[in-house]
Amino acid sequence: MNGDDLLQEVSRRIMQRRGTKTISDSVLAKELGVTQPALQGYRGKDLTPKQVANLMEKAAKRAADDLAEQSIVPIVEFLPITATLTKQGKSWQIFSAADDDGQPHPFRASLRTALENAHGIYVFQDSRGRALYAGKAHRLSLWQEMNNAFNRHRGEVQSIKRVSHPTTRTPFKGAEEMRRKIAKEEVPLHFLAQYVSAYSVPEALIGKLEALIVRAFANDLLNVRMENF
Repeated sequence: MNGDDLLQEVSRRIMQRRGTKTISDSVLAKELGVTQPALQGYRGKDLTPKQVANLMEKAAKRAADDLAEQSIVPIVEFLPITATLTKQGKSWQIFSAADDDGQPHPFRASLRTALENAHGIYVFQDSRGRALYAGKAHRLSLWQEMNNAFNRHRGEVQSIKRVSHPTTRTPFKGAEEMRRKIAKEEVPLHFLAQYVSAYSVPEALIGKLEALIVRAFANDLLNVRMENF
């Protein structure tokens, strides 16, 4: 196999994947897992099967290393939740991207954009920082999935026993307190969660990583579905 033809085809595929029209030797060498001087050794000559196999092996190792480096990228961890009603007032968001004057908040606006452009895994935590619920964002963005979960009704697991007290201007009567029932009531996640963490994860690993978290902490999380690998 001609070395120039091989490198040209590899370059074409890298440019197609990156959406670029050119590629430097340094980038090509890095993608193949070789040095730039070594790259020159493949040009202008016919390659033996052993040389091609060695190059493929180095490229595969480089790809595996890249995947390991990029497999889990924290976007935000233990972010304090400031539950905010949407403009329509029908659901809650984990935070508002605007400041008190209605202008984009530098940190929160850019964080929302990052979450809107990413897929992966998210974890809601309680006031002690303990994980409450873990979920994945595969088809939808992390921002969409996190807010969907934040509003989801899951009374079978998100409930506590408490007393229902008057919310109107009713005078307090001690004798009535004795008769108030302690009853099981659903508590939405936006009442329980105080922090949230989100991680960008390659598409192929999202489901497996969610399954690992849910199964490893099956007795701690509020997840109903026990995910499979």
